[in-house]
Amino acid sequence: MAIEIIGECEDHIPSGWGYRAVKRKLGRCVCGKEIQLLKFTNTCVCGRDYNISGCLLAPRSQWGEETGEIDIDVLSAGHHIET
Repeated sequence: MAIEIIGECEDHIPSGWGYRAVKRKLGRCVCGKEIQLLKFTNTCVCGRDYNISGCLLAPRSQWGEETGEIDIDVLSAGHHIET
């Protein structure tokens, strides 16, 4: 199940000697909060995890080797914004 994409936001990331602007998707979690879709794993304040396309991921208790996740996938989880 994918969440509704409600727009884009501009983010500035380090690049060379300065920063460059990158457009990021904004989605609306099923709880109603906005969430930036930045990386492989994006976590809403309610605890739900989504991939960069906005698809709901399985609960973390089900993550592991048998489903293809590696340590860095789990460690990159937790990026969210509150609105």
